[in-house]
Amino acid sequence: MSKLNTKVGITTFLSNQGYNITDRGAVLLLENDELNIGGLITDEQIEFVIDLCSINDLDKNKLQEIYEKILDENTEILPSSFGIDSDNPKDKRLVLVDSLAIENLDENELLLTLDALALNVIDAYDLLEEYLK
Repeated sequence: MSKLNTKVGITTFLSNQGYNITDRGAVLLLENDELNIGGLITDEQIEFVIDLCSINDLDKNKLQEIYEKILDENTEILPSSFGIDSDNPKDKRLVLVDSLAIENLDENELLLTLDALALNVIDAYDLLEEYLK
């Protein structure tokens, strides 16, 4: 069992699980056949982000309806949640996020979280499909 409380331990374990890892300093890009996931590892946790789409890609006339649906969906896709990444004010992004404490991170916990994110992406696209331009 590898130690998953460091960036090296986490990247080594995920590489052994078939993920392609690109280290971009503070951010890791985790890629497999199904997903591209951004990961930020701090001393306390690993944060996962999956970019779903640009807010600009959604039907502007139905944004309130969309936001209500995704907020409601947040109660169904636990522990993941929807969020809006507004780092670029001209291209705000709808994202799916999750995080895990790394102090006592277990291999199964990490894999279950990644599996849950994959399932939640499917649910997210099913929900958003009718609103995408």
